[in-house]
Amino acid sequence: MSQAFVSPVAHSLVLAAIMLPCARATVIQTNLGTGDGTTPGGSFVTSGSLLSTNLDSATRTGSFYREDSGYAVSLSRLSDGELGSLGSSGLGGDGAYTVMPNIAVIQFDLDEPFNLTKIRTYASWDDGRSGQGYVVKFAAAADPLTFITLHTVANWNNDISIFPLRESFDMDGNSITIPDPDNSTTLTTLSSESGFLAENVVSLQFVFAGYQNRGTAYREFQVEGSPVTLIPEPSTLLLGILGALGLLRRNRR
Repeated sequence: MSQAFVSPVAHSLVLAAIMLPCARATVIQTNLGTGDGTTPGGSFVTSGSLLSTNLDSATRTGSFYREDSGYAVSLSRLSDGELGSLGSSGLGGDGAYTVMPNIAVIQFDLDEPFNLTKIRTYASWDDGRSGQGYVVKFAAAADPLTFITLHTVANWNNDISIFPLRESFDMDGNSITIPDPDNSTTLTTLSSESGFLAENVVSLQFVFAGYQNRGTAYREFQVEGSPVTLIPEPSTLLLGILGALGLLRRNRR
């Protein structure tokens, strides 16, 4: 019985192919805002979010706006696939459709690994709670307890120049027109020109550091991606490739 022979060069090429790391695309951040209560981007995305269809669990730590005075924090508001009403008092039931993290971490665990393609976060209130700023991290299936920073969304608020105007009065009682920032709505989108934002992801963390009056009023988080195509473990894959090379050599003999 002849023994299969694999040249050192072929063996090295196989190992290099298996150990080659997956490239990560550069993250593109897009900020959009409106000042009249309409949805940034023109319309709310109603389908395709993994947090609505493939969420295993959602957990949180830290402090949230007004929780200490009885305001209930329900993470399901962020992944129910519904934008709901504006969060500002008098416009939507004083935050009935929002979650306001202060210094906090919100974690979403998926029910299977996914390659992520897009992340959207919607917020709205007056201009004092509509600004966005956070760090998003991910954990991959190979090491689900280690979170890697994907992108940092630097603190930003809506541009007051786009707010509608309302009548007011100066110190002398003269009628003046000023911006009305009570209907500020924002959208942050993370995407990539090619490839994925991150691959083989099983968990996401959104880390907040106390931006905007002890809590921005977030309305919905959306994460898009595609299921991971399972591949053999590297050792199994190597054995399979070596076996195929050996069989090819025996057939040639």
